[in-house]
Amino acid sequence: MNMPAFNLQQTQTPAQIANIGHFTTIGNIRWQSAYQLMVNPQLVTQMLDERFPLDNGSHADVKQYIVYFRHVMAFFKDGSHCGFKHPKQFVALSGHKETPESIILKENDLHVEIQFNRNGTRGQTHCAGIQDIQVELATQREFTAPDGSSYMI
Repeated sequence: MNMPAFNLQQTQTPAQIANIGHFTTIGNIRWQSAYQLMVNPQLVTQMLDERFPLDNGSHADVKQYIVYFRHVMAFFKDGSHCGFKHPKQFVALSGHKETPESIILKENDLHVEIQFNRNGTRGQTHCAGIQDIQVELATQREFTAPDGSSYMI
């Protein structure tokens, strides 16, 4: 199953970036690289650990992700492995189960796509070959209502 990641560029305000997980109104949906949204790459791993926790360990220490039946398994450098604390957060994959091109995770109706490419610029140096992490952002648009007031969608 292939699930395209829409990488539509959109300028985000600092308030939108700071509140990435706290949007309640979904207007236009955009995908943005988490590495572009967060200044420090360690914050991206921290976001994965907080929003998509593993049963044991950190995403920073994962050597490989594979899909085993309907679950994502994370394998570590020391040979140990575990799954996600909330397995239902895994919703789709692109590529082969043993070497996925990407996996789609979901939290509260917003999605995150972890893209793998061990030959990519970031993927060459990342222990699990993560090239990018695309975050689905809910954005709001302001319109003018017939009475002249602001109308947010």
